[in-house]
Amino acid sequence: MAPLIETTSECLLPHKLRDSHTTNETMVMSQTKFGPKYSFVLLSLLLCASAALAQGPVILTADGQTPAYTLIDNKLGPGTEETPDCIHPAFGPHITQMFDNDLARYVFVFHIHVTPDNDRCTATDRQRLEIKTYGPSPDYLQAFLGDTVNYSWKFKLDAAFQPSTSFTHIHQIKAGDGDADAPIITLTPRKGSTNTLQIIHNGSTPGTTLGTVKNIPLAPFLGIWVEASERITFGSNGSYSIVLKRVSDGAVLLTYSNNNIDLWRTGTTFCRPKWGIYRSLNNPQDLRDEDVLYGNYCLAKGADDCSTDFTVGSAPGTQTVTAGNNATYTVTVNPINVFAGNVGLSVSGLPPGASATFNPSTINIGSGSSTLTISNLTAVGSYPLSITGTYASLSHSSPVTLIVNPTATTTAISSNHNPSVFGQAVTLTATVSPAGATGAVQFKDGNSNLGAPMALSSGTATFTVFSLSVGAHDITAGLQRGRELSG
Repeated sequence: MAPLIETTSECLLPHKLRDSHTTNETMVMSQTKFGPKYSFVLLSLLLCASAALAQGPVILTADGQTPAYTLIDNKLGPGTEETPDCIHPAFGPHITQMFDNDLARYVFVFHIHVTPDNDRCTATDRQRLEIKTYGPSPDYLQAFLGDTVNYSWKFKLDAAFQPSTSFTHIHQIKAGDGDADAPIITLTPRKGSTNTLQIIHNGSTPGTTLGTVKNIPLAPFLGIWVEASERITFGSNGSYSIVLKRVSDGAVLLTYSNNNIDLWRTGTTFCRPKWGIYRSLNNPQDLRDEDVLYGNYCLAKGADDCSTDFTVGSAPGTQTVTAGNNATYTVTVNPINVFAGNVGLSVSGLPPGASATFNPSTINIGSGSSTLTISNLTAVGSYPLSITGTYASLSHSSPVTLIVNPTATTTAISSNHNPSVFGQAVTLTATVSPAGATGAVQFKDGNSNLGAPMALSSGTATFTVFSLSVGAHDITAGLQRGRELSG
């Protein structure tokens, strides 16, 4: 029994079970020998494989502390960088990190130099500085026949970026083995009378090759952060889609989709993505040293998703203030799947006459929170508010409650005749403090109202009475504001 358990105790994925004839034969022999006990081992193996497939998206981000190559290897697998470090050791690592103020977080910087950089000391007619997944990477990061994957990332080309007339790939989808020389899909800036950004497809045969399927001006992509989202189902009749958005406002800059496209190669067992700079040196005079920024990689497979989003939270949930004072709330926006963008803030349901300001008025994910201040609060009552964050087509709200209590007032009363003569007209005057109080004053003789409530004007209200009987009278005045009576 010991040898059987030892050989089947690893988390093997389904494709490895299909490809490993030796393992399958051993299992059949073991089943004949051990009967039901083998079934238990096989069940454990399949459950283990299912757990491995359900690991969730892989997120790769810079942190400004751990060496860049270590961060990349820890997520994509050991040795996943293809760099010119060997020919240019004096520069040091060609992938570094920096803090980016636009994204308010650390990002990766890919440094490429016209000289002396080349393709890993093996080819001098081109330069390669890329990261990838490949054979030693976790199976979750390899795309097998029929797999659906979702990749997202952000990149920034310098405002003066110069592409080659030949090729400058900044993203590739390639076969991992077999017929793996030419990429299947590339995202390629290209020099021309008008510099362009191209999507290029190479099928497994000339007949299934589509060539350049998208060709648009490069200028809108320069000097800004761009978010890319790519979804692929691999196969000879596969599907491919990509969307490029401007990070600052979510504006769509490029879209392409094809639901019947050749995305497989002869002899291939898996496909993989690559990111970085891979460019021709056929016309070095067209090129310059470049620093291309990348960040917020997400790699997902199957039902897992790299879609980015955010949540909105507000505190406190309920706030009580006195009329005339301001109310403040702290608004926070939290990213989902390394979301980045400027989230605009708004609030609805304010009391009549109230005004609201946010500081800052937008939240760039990673930069902190915003303070909502509500002023001009004079209308007494309870108000359900909705604080909303919006980015492009994404919108999320956080409910809070604002309770406005009446301002504490004092009311002083006087008369023009005290004592007075029976039948004499007596004018009663109520003065309400503080200044600016609103409402109406109800004058009373004991428990009996003296007429209707008299509206305040400049903090005073008057009422003239002719019918006071002989004797002492307990005259009061109370300020009415809606259902409230204070005096």
